[in-house]
Amino acid sequence: MKDKEFEQLVHMYTIHNHKCFVTGNQATQRAHIIGNTLSNRKLYGKRIIDNWLNWLPVDSLKSNALVDVGNNQLLKEKVASIIDSLMDTADKRDGIEGLVIENIARKQGKVH
Repeated sequence: MKDKEFEQLVHMYTIHNHKCFVTGNQATQRAHIIGNTLSNRKLYGKRIIDNWLNWLPVDSLKSNALVDVGNNQLLKEKVASIIDSLMDTADKRDGIEGLVIENIARKQGKVH
């Protein structure tokens, strides 16, 4: 892991007080919102996939799966657009987290 990536990872955990975005438990891993896949890297590039705004802290693979937008192309485009926008960083984070919260609720609604 490069120094810059490590600093960004520490920043992400600090913002969320080392708590899982989904459960509030102690976070043990980072989840990519737009998954770190070859097809996503080809489509969005390293600048989006490796951006700390594309990460959220999670506590399990289940929480990781809830954060990942999967194949929802419209949602991936919205997240990438926010990361690329000229908005203030805090506004970007709020916008992205709002989209993720809505997506988690949608995914959990399918289960019940």
